[in-house]
Amino acid sequence: MRGRHDRVLTLAAATMLAAAPIAGSGFGDASAQTSSVLARYDFEAAPAFRWKLPRALDEISGLATDSSGRLFAHDDERAIIYELDPAARRIVKRFAFGRPAVRGDFEGIAVVDDRVFLTTSDGVVYAGREGRDGESVSFASHATGIGRRCEVEGLSWDEGAQSLRFACKVPRAEGLRGQLAVFEWSPVGIRPSDAPSISIPLAPIVQRVGHSAVYPSELLRDPSTGHLLLLAARARAIIEITAAGAVVDVARLRAGLHRQAEGLAFGRDGTLLVSDEADGARATLTGYRPVR
Repeated sequence: MRGRHDRVLTLAAATMLAAAPIAGSGFGDASAQTSSVLARYDFEAAPAFRWKLPRALDEISGLATDSSGRLFAHDDERAIIYELDPAARRIVKRFAFGRPAVRGDFEGIAVVDDRVFLTTSDGVVYAGREGRDGESVSFASHATGIGRRCEVEGLSWDEGAQSLRFACKVPRAEGLRGQLAVFEWSPVGIRPSDAPSISIPLAPIVQRVGHSAVYPSELLRDPSTGHLLLLAARARAIIEITAAGAVVDVARLRAGLHRQAEGLAFGRDGTLLVSDEADGARATLTGYRPVR
């Protein structure tokens, strides 16, 4: 696929950050007795804002913010990246990886300095620089190896570990069935990732959520605590876990507001942003401001 494009960016090779699997026992872990990120928000109250997105964003999938708080989103089927301004309710710009834009099942985005990362459901990572409005940029693609173990949906950047984290939506390996798993992969090491860095029994989470279909659709890391928030679209739930694999909290989203929640990000002021695909109606961006 890369041969059809002008040139390919090369990522520097280095040693991959090792990450041994961490198994949490679920609710009640001593390590889970810590402040909850989700407790900052009241998901039963009216959201701070709700933006019906332009039709171009009907297939909006993942969300990510850069270090300055700018918000980015991506299309589900093509490598088109959008910068959004929720306050002004407008698309600031859009750019693409390749000309025409690369096609794929894109399921997550992370923005690190001036670099943008997209992952497909098979764990193939596309990396390129941030483009100007209307620009097509060069990119590199890497098979992380995660796709052999899981169908991926959700991507986040871990600044401390200098690595990308991937949410496992549907296990493909027998050993991961019945587990909530998170994988880690270094964009500088570019070695395949064979085992999850976090693996948690799913049964107590299903019981707490009250819905059997707990399939992650997004992954977000809270920089202040290091906790991971996993969004589950079908269950309309957010599961909060520690980096050590302990479940901290669970929150439910209102069915009337969230038809198909696919994206999660923090705004500049701590607002939790949730994007929903159109799913036969209009795609939306909903903001929940912290109340605690």
